[in-house]
Amino acid sequence: MRRWALPLFALAAAGQISTTWAQHRPELKGFRRIHGTAIERLMSGKEFSDGVHWRYSFQPGGNLTEYAMSRRQDLRWFVKGDALCWQSARGEDCFEAWTSSTTLQLQPQGLGVPYEGRLSRQTR
Repeated sequence: MRRWALPLFALAAAGQISTTWAQHRPELKGFRRIHGTAIERLMSGKEFSDGVHWRYSFQPGGNLTEYAMSRRQDLRWFVKGDALCWQSARGEDCFEAWTSSTTLQLQPQGLGVPYEGRLSRQTR
């Protein structure tokens, strides 16, 4: 193999990885980020769900009820800077909130998988 072929292959692979990663960023798919107090106005009194596996019920005042795979957990939610956070027995999890016309996506700050679903008025 020629001396220049391996570095060229490495650059091409890195470009493909970065392109693939960029396609999954919400700001490239018509989402806009929600900041600060707008997060609290958006989430308070709403349910966030994927429609099948999990549902989060955000009550005014900071109570949050998680229903996931037939289990219920009571949490606390709050806004910290430009992030939506909740406190559980596992610790604090914080997310960037992104929205499009019909979808909400919570991107974790740090490691983790984003949550994507619909936001609706609480029914219960």
